[in-house]
Amino acid sequence: MKKRYIATAAALFSIVAAAYAFWQNNGISVSHYTYTCNKVKSDLDGFKIVHVSDLHGKSFGESNRRLLSYIRREQPDMIVISGDIADERGNEFVRSEGINTAISFVEKASMIAPVYYAAGNHEYALSLEEQKRLFTGISDAGGVILDNDTLKFDCGSEKLYISGLSDREASEGALRRLLADTSDGLSILISHRPQFGQNYAEAGADLTFSGHAHGGQIRLPFFGGLYAPDQGLFPEFTEGIHYFGQSATVISRGLGSSRFPVRINNMPELVVVTLSRSFVD
Repeated sequence: MKKRYIATAAALFSIVAAAYAFWQNNGISVSHYTYTCNKVKSDLDGFKIVHVSDLHGKSFGESNRRLLSYIRREQPDMIVISGDIADERGNEFVRSEGINTAISFVEKASMIAPVYYAAGNHEYALSLEEQKRLFTGISDAGGVILDNDTLKFDCGSEKLYISGLSDREASEGALRRLLADTSDGLSILISHRPQFGQNYAEAGADLTFSGHAHGGQIRLPFFGGLYAPDQGLFPEFTEGIHYFGQSATVISRGLGSSRFPVRINNMPELVVVTLSRSFVD
């Protein structure tokens, strides 16, 4: 009898643990931040940016219906994607499906708000043919690919710059050239790697969107992320908003997974940043 109770308890525990793990890896948490800056005046006050990162070809519901519903609910003015929208893992069919998912997501997201995208490291691990299909597909779907490019927008009396740093050419020189002529407006940068926030600030970025770290993949109470590529154990830059003077880097925990397929205590994250006017110069 005692053995039966133990077996039943073990089975129930396994079911609960499996359900929790599924929820942790397939739910979506939404994090809201406000970025206050003296370059934000009345025309940009309240401007809302949704940040998507590290999707890795994952779909939340059919055709990413759930993820798109969360984005639509925020009523953003702009959507930025900070890389790793697809993944090089798996066989040719798996990679192709991931690319299709990424393109479909951009197509539907661009119906909500303008989409700006800078690639991460995993896109460049795809074959050249796969890269071409992905990037052409994103562009045809309405996404704007920023490959060491800067765009300027006149928002009433204010200037807004949005730049994308290519992960394959993410040198200090490329960064400075990219942001060289953006100081007369609010400079937004999309750059995949989060650990270079100080460099982004020194080069002239006011607000940077990054991902890559997956929140540390496994998050421990009181310690945060366990490991991130390029940062090692107990990394500093895995989530949240980090300030470097008046400049800020916003780091998404990401939505998908790559080589380590499971998130632990680390639910997929959608980030929303609202620009706020500063009344102090």
